[in-house]
Formats: sequence, C-alpha cells, structure tokens
Amino acid sequence: MFDVPDGMRVVPLDGPAHGPRVGLVTGPDDPPSVLAGALLTVAREADVRQALDELLRTYLDGHGC
Repeated sequence: MFDVPDGMRVVPLDGPAHGPRVGLVTGPDDPPSVLAGALLTVAREADVRQALDELLRTYLDGHGC
C-alpha cells in the first residue's frame, strides 16, 4: 500500500511513544469537516495503521537503516 520514495529512508524515532506518530489535525470547525471525517473513515476501514506498522517493521528489520 505504501513505500519509501527513492532517495529517502526510514529512521526510528528515539524516545518513548506516547501516542500515534502519524496523525490528522483538524480545526474546531462547526459543522465538522466532511472531508476530514471521510478520510478518517476510509483510513480505519483500510486499516492504515496496520499497513504503516508492517511497512515500518519491514524497513527497520535491515532494509531502511
């Protein structure tokens, strides 16, 4: 689903993780953003978190560092 672009590499972040390292920030829109809501729904349905975690493990296990 995702890949690391040519000329770039994956680097582990040092320090404790207290939450997601990738996120979506939206403003206090009233009414809430339909586009942001749709993006969150699709990301959850596609299980983007698992796909990113698997990609990270793949590159940190000797391929990207």
